[in-house]
Amino acid sequence: MMNNIFSKVTARVIPFLAISFLVPSCADLDYTEETTRDEEWTFTYFEQGIKGLVSGIYAQVYNNEFESNSAYFLAGATDEAQYALEAGAVNSYVNGGWSAANPYDRTWTKSYTAIADANMFLEKLDEADISDWAYNPDYKNWVAQLELFPYEVRFLRAYYYFELFKTYGDVPLVTTTLTNGQANSVQRASADEIVKFIVDECDAVAPYLPVSYMTEIGSEVGRVTRVAAAALKARTLLYAASPLHNPNGDKTKWAKAAEACKYILDNAGTWGLKLSAYGSLWGHEAFFNQELIFGIGRGESNSFEMANYPIGVENGSSGSCPTQSLVDQYEYQDNGETFGQRYPGSIDLKEADPYTGLDPRFALTVVKNGDEWPSNGAQKKVIETFVGGFNAAPKYGATPTGYYLRKFVDGSCVTTADNQTTRRHTWIVFRLAEFYLDYAEAVFNATGSANDNTYGMTANEAINVLRNRADIQMPAFTEDGNEWVERYERERLVELAFENHRFWDVRRWKKGAQYFKTIQTATISSDLVLTRSTVTRQWDDKMNFYPIPQSELIKNSNLTQNPGW
Repeated sequence: MMNNIFSKVTARVIPFLAISFLVPSCADLDYTEETTRDEEWTFTYFEQGIKGLVSGIYAQVYNNEFESNSAYFLAGATDEAQYALEAGAVNSYVNGGWSAANPYDRTWTKSYTAIADANMFLEKLDEADISDWAYNPDYKNWVAQLELFPYEVRFLRAYYYFELFKTYGDVPLVTTTLTNGQANSVQRASADEIVKFIVDECDAVAPYLPVSYMTEIGSEVGRVTRVAAAALKARTLLYAASPLHNPNGDKTKWAKAAEACKYILDNAGTWGLKLSAYGSLWGHEAFFNQELIFGIGRGESNSFEMANYPIGVENGSSGSCPTQSLVDQYEYQDNGETFGQRYPGSIDLKEADPYTGLDPRFALTVVKNGDEWPSNGAQKKVIETFVGGFNAAPKYGATPTGYYLRKFVDGSCVTTADNQTTRRHTWIVFRLAEFYLDYAEAVFNATGSANDNTYGMTANEAINVLRNRADIQMPAFTEDGNEWVERYERERLVELAFENHRFWDVRRWKKGAQYFKTIQTATISSDLVLTRSTVTRQWDDKMNFYPIPQSELIKNSNLTQNPGW
């Protein structure tokens, strides 16, 4: 009988660091007492036993969408970016290399592995007994943390089910440990059932989770909070209300999403949340940013910089290069006209500066020709993306789009062969600004108007909170109807660029053919004329959902494949 990830054969013990800055290592529970730690040992030891097991469940949040060399790499499969190297794994999504036999993404395996760990932990927790350690000076701290663990684990299990729901739609709902025989016969539950499970779990655990761990024993920030539970609930309901999962346009689903988002906005101040300066969302101290609801902190490194610094910068590999399609969406501060509207054709950069007056988020996200980058004194130089320039074609691996990535790249990192420097990095899972956007989308669809005040704030008012930030100051939203939808989708792209939303947003809107089938890139000639080019990519509506891995279908005849795959 083939082993199945739904069954709990082994569980990994992974040490958890207080701020989660390092990826932990794994160990097996099913070895003998003489060689390492078995299940009995695990539930009688705290740090490397019980807590280690919980940390292993946390660790699966760090999945292959956050690889250190291309964080938020799914941008390269959207109109946000093009990955510089043709061999980049993300290109499998757009060049036909994606199939049930080669599903590429490991969301299925990683999520169900974590869910199996969570189920086992919750079932075995009653066996936990650390009373032998009663005289240890940390004993009271351990007991206090142990009381929170089941609620954290239930949240994490719900989080993994959201990952499965957004990726595959209907999936098996497994909440107990299974034998291999049981695991190889599970059936897919409906998406509505999965959504209900996630929402119910968030509601159940939220009252028991702290708003912040800063005042808890150990101050182990990075663990899930009451605010994270509210955020997961709200995002889940937004996805459930979207056209992909709500083909009949049931407005009650949008209403539930609006209410869940409004709850976060109404309580943000009490919870200590506030919108931050846009450029403070990443960098060495970003893990402690007051806008962050839940994030993945990583230890000091410069590997992301090496992956995304321009070709020509020592050890730079270009990485995820922003597209002209993305640049065209940024609006001007004077009247809200977009880059693409004001400069729809070729641009002689000797005669015009099309970048002056753009939304400040552009300069914080994109590196363009003529910028000084990176910012560290050892490597700072004027970037040349014109043909023949120091950072451009014909150099192998140079940007294929005319631009380089700045957002999330820490320009203070030195990547020279000698005297390298490193910095901490934080990848955003939930932040406050998302829920202003989520609320606006939900309330617009629930009421049919961007100016309806039924929920205490109109859709336009919510978006204008973001656009009125001191460091942004963009013209207000006043539109309604189809014009509002178009501008909202643009605003969401700009605000959340490279935060791993666009790939999923376009799918849940069922607009892949509109946004992903072709993208615009730019070439700057040696005499500084910018010319757009169209790149055609593979898109089929079946790609709104991932294929169920063929290996799982072989093991379990009760599973069915997603349509088209």
